[in-house]
Amino acid sequence: MWDAVIGQDQAVGRLRRAVERPSHAYLLAGPRGSGVLEAARCFAAALVCPDGGCGACNACRRARSARHPDVVEFEPAGTFVVVDQVEEMMKEAFTSPFEAERKVIIVTEADRMNEPAANKLLKTLEEPPARTHFLLLSEAPDELLPTVRSRCQRIDFAALSDGDVAAALVATGVGVEAAATAARLASGRLDRARALAGPPGGGGAGGAGAALDLAALRAAAREVAASLDGTGAAAALGAEAIQAVLTDTLTGLEKAQKAEAKALETELAEAGYPDRLARRLRRDLEQRQQRAARRARTDALAEVVTALEWFYRDALVAGADAVAALDACARARQIIVARTAINEALLLEHLLVHLPRAANLTGTRPSSSAGRAVLS
Repeated sequence: MWDAVIGQDQAVGRLRRAVERPSHAYLLAGPRGSGVLEAARCFAAALVCPDGGCGACNACRRARSARHPDVVEFEPAGTFVVVDQVEEMMKEAFTSPFEAERKVIIVTEADRMNEPAANKLLKTLEEPPARTHFLLLSEAPDELLPTVRSRCQRIDFAALSDGDVAAALVATGVGVEAAATAARLASGRLDRARALAGPPGGGGAGGAGAALDLAALRAAAREVAASLDGTGAAAALGAEAIQAVLTDTLTGLEKAQKAEAKALETELAEAGYPDRLARRLRRDLEQRQQRAARRARTDALAEVVTALEWFYRDALVAGADAVAALDACARARQIIVARTAINEALLLEHLLVHLPRAANLTGTRPSSSAGRAVLS
């Protein structure tokens, strides 16, 4: 079970030792893609498993899939985690476990709690329910209130090395060269590296967790950049082509989510949960899937901008004047990161129309990038 968390031996060791006598609250701190969420779910599974985390039983499987009735996950519904969400956490925390001896509350992006919400949670952490354990996950733990941090045992996760990421990809069937390139491009994020390596049967085998095929998206963005001629018509056609690939890229996630919803319905039918609990599990899954879909679309759009940046950085290395193109990419990235509503078609057209003609660049054929040569 813990094998899913790579390159974090010290953190995993502390969590595994804590299973026998768990504290009431933990702060798991580390960058996205470093294994923090996977570790939190493994720890939660161990806490609700009758055998302390066998990794093979129904309880472990459901907890790791975020479908166990006694493991409740919360993440920001908007820009911040607000008081209403914390009140819902408290309600769950003080409700007796349904199946297991313990209940686990996982709070992702805990640093996004606003001050009123954090203060309300603090009261529960100061006088926690006897059988409830809180796992706060954060990429920016110092943004949490000091009083909240002081009530938690902190466990740090480091950014993954390229070697660890590449080894994990090779273990799932990705070729050595493709794995090394995907790891280098992923900047320590295993989830992104799997997506860059591509789905099984393509340029590599992304593994069980790979819902996106970012390799195809990067290739499409570079192909469009190479075809630009400085006209609005070319920009519009390019935006349309990228959007088509982006839609195909998200198909894998949609299929995975449908399968997950079907699995939940099967589990509910077999378990015979009361209506209130069944409604909560369905609601939690629906909300989690909606947030995952939005996040995946944002990540995919950001990957387009990243691919264009690499294309024009190649041009800079070759001596071409691509500074304006990189500036345009930077502005597009700011829009994406701002988490505001995005009209994808207009954003892509506006970006592409401000990029220079490919004919004005030297040494920038689509195959010139080492990253593209392996990943597309």
